[in-house]
Amino acid sequence: MPTGLEASPLLAGIPPAELRRDCPAARIFEVRHRGTIYRQGEAARTVCCVLDGQVALTRVNDAGANVTTTVLAPGEFLGAVPGLKTLGETAKAKGAVSLWRAPLEEFRRLLQQHPDASWQFASLLAQRQRRVERRLESLASRKVEARLAETFRELSGGFASRCEHGFGQHLRLSQQELADLVGASRPVVSTILNRLRDLGVLGYNREYVCVRRIEDIEKLIGS
Repeated sequence: MPTGLEASPLLAGIPPAELRRDCPAARIFEVRHRGTIYRQGEAARTVCCVLDGQVALTRVNDAGANVTTTVLAPGEFLGAVPGLKTLGETAKAKGAVSLWRAPLEEFRRLLQQHPDASWQFASLLAQRQRRVERRLESLASRKVEARLAETFRELSGGFASRCEHGFGQHLRLSQQELADLVGASRPVVSTILNRLRDLGVLGYNREYVCVRRIEDIEKLIGS
């Protein structure tokens, strides 16, 4: 029987009665586009899992600017982790988002009672860490064009929806968010997007990028 948790193999793999037993305060809730899920500096008390939509994580840097650090897909977790007293980033919905949320102590009990779920959770965190490491390696060794293609590839794998504007995939990201993710300035990213738009492989406006085929972009910019 569907439970609404199908996007998360970790949660869907736990019998519903046991999930309710270990996380009695857990709830599924909806967040509208641009809605704030939590803010940087708030007390780390709850864990969330994305069930539908995309969530952008941002941090305020030393210069006081908000920088997008990652975009999370369905099945990924965010929020508190054991040992963390305050949240290190702000989480906002990109489009309409559905999330599962539970108090940290209840989620800890869930993992203690279900070793397989604990292993899956550790694997998810390791995968996110590997994405960060690959991005750092790209910053040191690859041109902006190649980093942009790699970002499009990563996003299209788990974050894309079908495009309603005549392209293939719809990525709800602004130019500034793309610039943050690839470690470049917005004008540089805008110049590359303009060139790709002129070639007919993508379209964009202030809030989204639509890609016809990721392979076309990789071929054109030599990724």
